[in-house]
Amino acid sequence: MFTDGPVTPVRVEILIDLMRGLSVRRIDRALLAQLLQPEGLPSLDPKKRVQAQETLKAALDLGIMTEDADGTLKLIVERKDKRTAKQILLAALDEVVISSTEVEPYFSLFYSYLLSLNADGCVNRSNSEWAVDFERDVFGGQRVNNPFNEVKLTGLHRWLSYAGLGWYDISEVFQPNPYERLRRRLGAIFAGEAKLTGEEFMRRLSEACPELDGGAIFRRADRGYDPAAKVCTLGLSHALIDLHQDGWIRLDCPRDSRGWSIEAAAPPGDSLQSGRIDTVELVKVTE
Repeated sequence: MFTDGPVTPVRVEILIDLMRGLSVRRIDRALLAQLLQPEGLPSLDPKKRVQAQETLKAALDLGIMTEDADGTLKLIVERKDKRTAKQILLAALDEVVISSTEVEPYFSLFYSYLLSLNADGCVNRSNSEWAVDFERDVFGGQRVNNPFNEVKLTGLHRWLSYAGLGWYDISEVFQPNPYERLRRRLGAIFAGEAKLTGEEFMRRLSEACPELDGGAIFRRADRGYDPAAKVCTLGLSHALIDLHQDGWIRLDCPRDSRGWSIEAAAPPGDSLQSGRIDTVELVKVTE
């Protein structure tokens, strides 16, 4: 779990740009660690190079790099790839971390837990309090291998906003809102179609983003989830309304609709007639 360490998204971006700028495709681990964390930097041990090693571990866990038996490292990005380092890292996060719990067992699971709490997931609490409640509510208080704790949560906070899963208010309290994550997945959700019923949209959303409402990871975090109620979480409701207002999707919410509810986010009456979704139309995909 690379989020246990001091690695940050910016450090991984720097690693990607560094590897892309080298004249060779493969490089020795020790040499690369020295380039990432040269001698002379204050308060850093040049022998252990912990920050550099943690950054390399993150890149390997994310599948951005591979390592041979002799310690030779290679970046898995074609030279002709025009994506920025951030776009490459976000794509890896989408596939390896947010959509799965194999590499990071608590990243998306804890996020789903916050989403499921609605307004109670947007409050100011200590990391230790969050860790205790998460273990109790998701695992029934049973101890698991390498259990979730406040240190792990501190690591997650370095990545949650970067991954497009929410934002921090003026009190530095995380507010779940998967706007960017959902925007990146619109193409996969619509799969070439221009308009979907609200029911079909939510079904595909749960498959493309298993950490969101109804998805496999979300259901693990919220054992009492009832899809028959057709009520979107507060965070997802805000994301859908924001995407509608920014022109990425068009929500059709007629007054007599019995579709999925986004009423928790108090949808604006100037563009939506009600708080329930009949259809969702794709206007544009990620630029």
